[in-house]
Amino acid sequence: MTKKIINIPDLGEAEDVEVIEVCAKAGDQVNYEDPIIVLESDKAAMEIPASVIGKVISIEVTVGDTVSAGSPFLQIEVSDDAVQQVNEDSLEDQGEKNQIESETIEQTESEQSSNVGIQKIPPITTKASNKNIYAGPAVRKLAREFGIDLSLIQPSGPKNRIQKEDLHGFVKSRLSTTSHRNSFEFSQPYIDYSKWGPVKEEKLSKFMKSSLKNLHTSWINIPHVTQHDECDLSTLLEVRTRLCKKHKVKISPLAFIAKITSQLLFDFPLLNSSLDQNLEKIILKDYVNLGIAVDTSEGLIVPNIKNVQLKSIVEISSDINALAEAAKKRKLKIDDLKGASFSISSLGAIGGRFFTPIINPPEVAILGVSKSFEKVVSFKAGFEGRSFLPISLSYDHRAINGVYAVQFTSQLGEALADNKLIEKSFK
Repeated sequence: MTKKIINIPDLGEAEDVEVIEVCAKAGDQVNYEDPIIVLESDKAAMEIPASVIGKVISIEVTVGDTVSAGSPFLQIEVSDDAVQQVNEDSLEDQGEKNQIESETIEQTESEQSSNVGIQKIPPITTKASNKNIYAGPAVRKLAREFGIDLSLIQPSGPKNRIQKEDLHGFVKSRLSTTSHRNSFEFSQPYIDYSKWGPVKEEKLSKFMKSSLKNLHTSWINIPHVTQHDECDLSTLLEVRTRLCKKHKVKISPLAFIAKITSQLLFDFPLLNSSLDQNLEKIILKDYVNLGIAVDTSEGLIVPNIKNVQLKSIVEISSDINALAEAAKKRKLKIDDLKGASFSISSLGAIGGRFFTPIINPPEVAILGVSKSFEKVVSFKAGFEGRSFLPISLSYDHRAINGVYAVQFTSQLGEALADNKLIEKSFK
């Protein structure tokens, strides 16, 4: 048996995150995936597993501590079989650390000799993933210091590798347009509300602050247009009742709507696209990662289901329930929050008719679903009470025009009334 120190793994773009829960104690026997601590970033809570099999000697952090990637958090006694793998990981980490230190020294000397100060660039809100981006540890460290998302950088190195010069060029470009792009400031006037009566103050959580900035940024940067419509939902509700009874399952209408929407997006690829960083290209996606807005005690959060187009309604229903449960318990993983290509925000369980959902960049559209209602309409040479679903499609007018949007909402209504399509997609 060997004693080992386990460090916080790479947290992606998150730094200086707070420890909000300690899940283990000295003496516990833990497995690879057993959570040891839970960290809270601006976007979600993250479980940090043991990564090895062994017996906990001590937890090196406590609730309230702030940690970053590489910080030691666990001292554990591991079996000899696990020692070799841990040592290999440690050697790799040390190699990266040495490279960072070496390149950082070179960078500092260069900056001092040129006497050029570079401002820290405000973080750019994005949902892109850095997983398949090629860049050395020093470049990644520099990008974190500048607040730059590497997915926005055009690489110039061999095999599309990002170099420090690419970051410097991006910084210069951003600084040259800062006065124009940041002319709108987040501000709120100071008012002494206690002059009119008793008041109390409550601090916003990290999650609430992040949500506030993201929503505000989206609203002021994207020209939102919202197309409202009503879809006849009677056929879908009838088929849903019959299928759920037949297969002895309970599935909400949202899962049906999610599946039909994901299929229709392939006929309307612009709604499932993103604009590139320079607003010169549109990126069309051959997959649908569907974001589902979840209401939690901390506010609205939008995890996404990967490759919805490949899943049945039953599978989608299971995924929606699992993500909603994880969101409410603050157990979402970072991957659950990245990579969405289109989102649905449903108020169907609450009420209301129409609303204007705010687009979640870099997506270009979001579908709002309200509570269905009954309406008497002319139907089959007579009058009949039918169930109608209010929908609200907000879209980025830079990428999508009104005709395209209304064609989508009209065809969505037709697809939701196609019983054969619904039955085919159920299982």
